[in-house]
Amino acid sequence: MTKRLSSAFLFSPVLTPALQLLLAVSLAAGFAIGLVGCGKGDDKAGQDSKPVAVSTVVLQAKTVPLSGEFTGRTDSESTVELRARINGFLKKINFREGSLVKAGDLLFVIDPVEQENTLARTSADVAQGKAQLEYAKKERMRFEALVKQGAVSQQEYDAKVTNERQLAASVASASATASEARTNLGYTKVLAPQAGRIGKSNFKVGDLVGPGQNSLLATISATDTFTVTFNISERDYLAVAREYVEAKARGESLKPLICNVILADETVYPQPGRIDMADRAVDPSTGTLPVRAVFPNPDGVIKPGLFAKVRVEFGAVDNATVVPEQAVSDVQGAKFVFVVDKDGKAESRPVTLGARTAGGYIVQKGLSAGDAVIVDGWQKVRTGTPVAPAPAPAPAAAPAKP
Repeated sequence: MTKRLSSAFLFSPVLTPALQLLLAVSLAAGFAIGLVGCGKGDDKAGQDSKPVAVSTVVLQAKTVPLSGEFTGRTDSESTVELRARINGFLKKINFREGSLVKAGDLLFVIDPVEQENTLARTSADVAQGKAQLEYAKKERMRFEALVKQGAVSQQEYDAKVTNERQLAASVASASATASEARTNLGYTKVLAPQAGRIGKSNFKVGDLVGPGQNSLLATISATDTFTVTFNISERDYLAVAREYVEAKARGESLKPLICNVILADETVYPQPGRIDMADRAVDPSTGTLPVRAVFPNPDGVIKPGLFAKVRVEFGAVDNATVVPEQAVSDVQGAKFVFVVDKDGKAESRPVTLGARTAGGYIVQKGLSAGDAVIVDGWQKVRTGTPVAPAPAPAPAAAPAKP
């Protein structure tokens, strides 16, 4: 351990001037040698610092398909509820629950006795009213001739005219009542309004049914097509709308957006579909727009209520570069990536990112093809840090689906 000599001891009057000079020269030389030694040690430490190992991906220009995935539930394109429209006891159920039915098939029969009696009574009222009207018409015609001859007064003639009109109104009212009874009698037979698969019956034979909250007998869903309703963001909607406007200005027709369904078991449904409806307004609570896609269902395999992801193909971008998502850092909303420069050092680059794809983000500004982007290890470097780049391993292939 080196001991420090105080200046008081060095220039003490005990020492001779010659000895003082000798000690001062010795200390100065030792101090200089120490400085040289320290400098050599620092240079050696700088030479021994190792570059940071990082993994990189070299960007390449390529055609990138644009797509988006959205979640939703399957539904039938057309679903009809069968409801009882009159009061009565359920007499017959003419179908097997869960089976396919055709349009016009007789499904339910409600006891028609009460409706038949009502129709018979109202029909008799109509017949009686017509007979009275016919007699009143003849009376009015006879009094019309007599009033011209002065045999009867005008007042008597007016009474016959009024009576005829009243009976005509009574006949019209009775006819309407009979027509209503005839319609109600028709309601005792519940027919299938469309083809499709019928669900379970909510009633059994002998139950009392009728209009009201408990009037739902069963439900039929069409099986030839199905739909998936999902929500897209305002940004996605504006991008599609802008493309449509630009295509229209160029005199081009916008091609329909192709959709594919990914089912709950991660298999892709083989029949592609198309978007047939976008709602009239964006939901302000979620900032999304409900959109519906229609798919063919020739085998009737897809049932309503299944979980589904809809993949929408928005087109493609030519000569695009894609930066992996794990290479992007976010600093207060600004996006940065690290690249390896020509001197083998890390360099921070601000970037502007576009649409998200399966491999990352399309780069709009800040990077170009040929740049080596650090995807692993960028957290350990800063601009100017020497790096030892190595190609990033390719992503593992997804396991095959049965």
